[in-house]
Amino acid sequence: MSRPVVIVEPLSSGIELAPAFKARGIPAIAVTLQTSDWTGFGAKIRTSDFIEIIPEQPNLVEILNKFDPLAIMPGAEEGVPLAEALALAMTPHFANDPKKSQNRLHKALMQEALQNAGVPAIKTINTASEDAVEDWIKTSQLIDCPLIVKPAASAGSDNVFHIPARGDWRKAFNQVLSEPSKITGKANETAVVQEQAIGTEFAVGTVSANGKHYLAHLIKYNKMSFNGRETVYDHVEFVPYSEETYGQLFEYTKNALDALGIRWGAAHNEIMLTKDGPRLIETGARMCGGPVVGFAREASGSSQADKLVEIYADGDVSTKEYAFKKTVMPVFLKSPIRGKVSNAEVFDQVSDLPTFLNENIWFKNGDEVPQTVDYLTSIGIIALAGNRQSVMSDYERIRAMESELVVVQ
Repeated sequence: MSRPVVIVEPLSSGIELAPAFKARGIPAIAVTLQTSDWTGFGAKIRTSDFIEIIPEQPNLVEILNKFDPLAIMPGAEEGVPLAEALALAMTPHFANDPKKSQNRLHKALMQEALQNAGVPAIKTINTASEDAVEDWIKTSQLIDCPLIVKPAASAGSDNVFHIPARGDWRKAFNQVLSEPSKITGKANETAVVQEQAIGTEFAVGTVSANGKHYLAHLIKYNKMSFNGRETVYDHVEFVPYSEETYGQLFEYTKNALDALGIRWGAAHNEIMLTKDGPRLIETGARMCGGPVVGFAREASGSSQADKLVEIYADGDVSTKEYAFKKTVMPVFLKSPIRGKVSNAEVFDQVSDLPTFLNENIWFKNGDEVPQTVDYLTSIGIIALAGNRQSVMSDYERIRAMESELVVVQ
């Protein structure tokens, strides 16, 4: 049998990793964590994909050493710390810089690493003190500027708040400190406050091999104001890459990855293209979450998962240039309130749309859905693919269907 890969917490987009390796004759082992329950794409481990499923435990290195793993990688954000520790212990030739491990996890230390490397960064403070934030706003000359308040470690826009200029940041600050993470269930000891980067946000999906970084997908974000939050996804769009249009964006991404010590594996980089140039919002040292692997394959013929297989099986990616085939647009469904759905059938005809690709709808009649305030509380994703003009027409049809959805408290 071929040496297996180890996937730590193979949830979200991580459920696509084991099948991708299996297609190359490489088996997979799952390492599972004790994390909070959540709904959405990839919420349950596909047990049949793995030759072994091993829960986290003190003697994990000793257990895994018996399998002589080829590589170790995270399947989801919460698996990153353990995956990096295991890689350093067992496959150090495939490990990221251990001295910068916290910079890859902590949103404030992330910006500090960029500053130390001479990469443009966002003004940031990390503290549990309101007085410290007040002083920092004044000394940083941000009194008349919009701010961001968020946890130091999180994903899916969990408890990320946009504060208008001279707005009340204290309420959001204390909410971050008082509410545990939806992802990990852990409390936040500090909160991060930042200047707000204004511009167009992109998800730059990369894979790295021996310090060289390759583009796996390029996604343009379209968020909206909804339920008093600015973190609700309307739709995202896979877009073509060209040096002329996005060369500066990708060059900045590569510099940020170097600053964070990422040398191997996938990275999900959220970057705002501002009037002053690109600015890193945050990086996750793992694949982009959700059903992105299938979307990327449709848009470009490849994905982060496919390129990870090439890296660990062959030592490098096979196709280094990013190829774009068609527009792919995942449309995010939302609920104005927390309550029960009474007419899910409004989406029954969605598969008849000319550009319909697939659907991930996480509710049926009688189910309770959350009030949508971020990615994690989206209630479904309908993906469209094809000619962009046709895709946009079908996007409008989906919104018309959604407007008829009834959610009762």
